[in-house]
Amino acid sequence: MDIAIIGNEATTVTLAQGLAFAGHRIFIGTNENEVEKLELLTQQFDNILVATIADVAPNADIIIMATTPDNVREAAYLLDDVRKKVIIDISYMNSPNSTNYLNSLSAIKAITGSPYLVKCFNAAGFSPSPKQAKNDAINMFLAGDNLKAKEIAKLIARDLGYAECHDFGGSDSASLLDEMAICYHHLLTRKQGEKIAIRITKG
Repeated sequence: MDIAIIGNEATTVTLAQGLAFAGHRIFIGTNENEVEKLELLTQQFDNILVATIADVAPNADIIIMATTPDNVREAAYLLDDVRKKVIIDISYMNSPNSTNYLNSLSAIKAITGSPYLVKCFNAAGFSPSPKQAKNDAINMFLAGDNLKAKEIAKLIARDLGYAECHDFGGSDSASLLDEMAICYHHLLTRKQGEKIAIRITKG
């Protein structure tokens, strides 16, 4: 698939590497003054291209919004016409100084007009390898109203090595995933180590 990842967060690099390794063609969209910082990826992978947000969005079938909630509105306005594209919102509160703007999914829908929206990967933890996904059952979670967007997100989660992608329900449940992300990042501040992730076990 042709996938655009919007943002210059650490998550952007992790997702781009994982999805490029899985064989997808990746377009990273960032601010013009940030393009050079990410060009090392293009040297490592033939199927990764770095450019401005306006340049990469038309080339992709799927758009992953990997920004902070503070920046998601600005980035969404730069996407141009993406009404027929699947958009995956992974924005999360990564700073105590961020504004308390949790409903990024609704903001993206209002700005882009795309009905193919899903919240996913915002409480990712560390990226699993296939071995880790099998043995430790590292899970992913999603929420949204559109079945097509959910199925695409599940495929991407599988390609990244997650064992299962659990459906939290409609877009009205997206705030639960934001709260989960906050809990995850709180654990990081409690010195639990960076190699932690959320998983579901069944008795």
